[in-house]
This record gives sequence, structure tokens and C-alpha cells, in this order.
Amino acid sequence: MRIFEVGKTAAHAEVELLQRKAMRLGRQIALLVVAALMGFFSLITGHALLWAIFRYEFGFGPVLAPGAVFGTDIFVALVFLFFGRRSFILPSEIEAHLRRDRAINELKQTLTIFSVASAVTGPLSRFAGRKVWGVMSRRNRS
Repeated sequence: MRIFEVGKTAAHAEVELLQRKAMRLGRQIALLVVAALMGFFSLITGHALLWAIFRYEFGFGPVLAPGAVFGTDIFVALVFLFFGRRSFILPSEIEAHLRRDRAINELKQTLTIFSVASAVTGPLSRFAGRKVWGVMSRRNRS
């Protein structure tokens, strides 16, 4: 029964690890989608800015407003891109890694002990069984 308990613990730790990793990757993907969306809006604003520059020949009046919007869009897109590209492991994910590794090591040790015990008890029980059987058959003859 010990092997099943240790295996169950290892499987539970692996599931928790996969859940934590999925949460981290999901968060990263969401931030990258926002960065792509802001980049798209920056592209539209950039086109409007270029239009305004060409239309008014470097005048500051109508160009200043789209320029400020464009700069803000670029800044926000860069912030989301920075946060989306950062991939740091949370403490809960590290803890799940440690629990899984500990459970797998315990499972390996339990299986090793079980294998050694079965290897030793196999010949030993056959030897003891022959001795007991021999004694019992001698008693039945007498």
C-alpha cells in the first residue's frame, strides 16, 4: 500500500505543478496579447501622426496631440511587452517542484526496497518452504 500512497502523492504534485505552470503561461499570453493590441493601436496612431506631419509640414498644433497619443501608446505597449516577456517562477511553483521531486524520490526508494525484499524473500521462502514441507512429510510417514 505504501507504493500506491507515494505514487498518488507524486501524481498529485505533478498535477499541481502543471496547474501552476499553466497559470503562469496563461498570464504571460494575456499580457502579450495586450502588448500586441497596443502595438496595433500604436501603428494606427503612427499612421495618423505621419499623415499629420505630411499634411501640416511639421507644424506643432495638430501634430502635438497625435504625437502625445502615439508616445503614450508606445510606452504602454512596451510596458506590457516587458511584463509579458518576463517569465519568473512563483514561490508556489517552486514548492510544487520540490514536493513532486521529493515524492518521486520516495517512490523510487520504496520500489527499490520492495524489489530487494522480493528478491531476498523469494529464494528464502522457497528454502524455508522446502524445510517445513520436509519436516511435515517426515512426520506424516511416522
